[in-house]
Amino acid sequence: MEKLVVIGGVAAGLSAASAAKRIKKSEINAVVFEKSGYISYGACSEPYFISGLVLKPEDLIEVTPEEFEQKRSIPIYRLHEVVDIDYNAGYVTVEDILNRKTFKEDFDYLMISTGAKGKTIDVPGKELEGIFTLRTVEDAIAIQKSAGSSKHVVICGGGYIGLEMAESFITMGKDVTILKKSSQMLLNFDPDMSSLVEEEVVSKGVKIQSGVDILSFEGNDRVAKVVTNKGEVDAETVLVSKGAAPNVDLAKKIGVRIGDTGAIAVDKRQRTNIDRVYSGGDCAEVYHIIGKKPVYIPLGPTANKAGRTAGENIGGLNTEFPGVVGTAISKIFDLEVARSGFSLKEAAEYGFDAASITIKHRSRSKHYPDGSIITVQLVLDKSNGKLLGAQMIGGEGAALRIDVIAAALHSGMTAEELYHLDLGYAPPFSPVWDPILVAANKARKI
Repeated sequence: MEKLVVIGGVAAGLSAASAAKRIKKSEINAVVFEKSGYISYGACSEPYFISGLVLKPEDLIEVTPEEFEQKRSIPIYRLHEVVDIDYNAGYVTVEDILNRKTFKEDFDYLMISTGAKGKTIDVPGKELEGIFTLRTVEDAIAIQKSAGSSKHVVICGGGYIGLEMAESFITMGKDVTILKKSSQMLLNFDPDMSSLVEEEVVSKGVKIQSGVDILSFEGNDRVAKVVTNKGEVDAETVLVSKGAAPNVDLAKKIGVRIGDTGAIAVDKRQRTNIDRVYSGGDCAEVYHIIGKKPVYIPLGPTANKAGRTAGENIGGLNTEFPGVVGTAISKIFDLEVARSGFSLKEAAEYGFDAASITIKHRSRSKHYPDGSIITVQLVLDKSNGKLLGAQMIGGEGAALRIDVIAAALHSGMTAEELYHLDLGYAPPFSPVWDPILVAANKARKI
């Protein structure tokens, strides 16, 4: 009987194990080793646990270990870390963290889904208590406990997680300061769109300092202040939110190729350059459909699709994951924030002769109460009118409209073709001319 060893028990790893077992059934055994104490958790929901909207850590779990073991016949070993791989001999070395012992587990197939770690700031005082990154459920529990006893919270970075956490900390009644080196929030948005988010964040009481270099963290055992090139900021809790770094050390040990992004290189079947070794999720690259090259975009939907693709191929199918267009949505205070494809800046970096248009339009018919104003930016290739990307920011109705754009980007549509889409209309949900159609009409005139 064949044996699949999965390293990492969150989205990609569990999807791979489930798919392989579903196809090969009794012909394959799958076993999962997870370093942390939790599996199958929704990391994107962690800010809402920290703020108290999600009541307990267990509510973050999608599928329990018992369900995997009893219904899918996949044994799960939590608090077990794979510390070494002997590829030629066909086994991994596993450390049982609680019992402080190691053992060997043989394999025929290997799924490396080791995820990512939060980037840190390498300055004096970085080891003080009260300084965190947010990746695992354990991180979320520790941040909630620390922030609960803090008055001042500092967030280093202005990306999705940093801004979502700013809302969480404000909800907890904390004094919140964001320190960022760049002049702009959300660097994968264009500046005029990002500025709408910054205005919202400031209006909710968050202080923002730009052009900041972190020089040190100071305190006794626990952080008490952040020292920067622009002065000192009080902080009993610090969240470093500088993005993710793929965990690739284990893969490197057996010669798995690392791509230009720093993540594990895979093909569209999620195979690495090593026979019978697959990878996916936050440790691996993914193909960008518009950019036509591998990128590093660590997001949950991508991890799940990559993992399922790997598992289906381990199971004997011939499945390809065609790639992504970089769709992402976020709730930042009272704004819905969404993007797909390239910003204007990114399009230029990829060599496109690009242009953008921006419109503002209502989310509902003016004859129906409430609704909001949605700002839509479309980016297109001036040579052929093809869509290259979009950004949407507004109240209710902004976020999920981006899915229309994602579908258009996957299909290679032009602004003209987007304009002619038969989108739904009813006053509670949309004006007769949906914001997407209004933006497409303006874009087709370029």
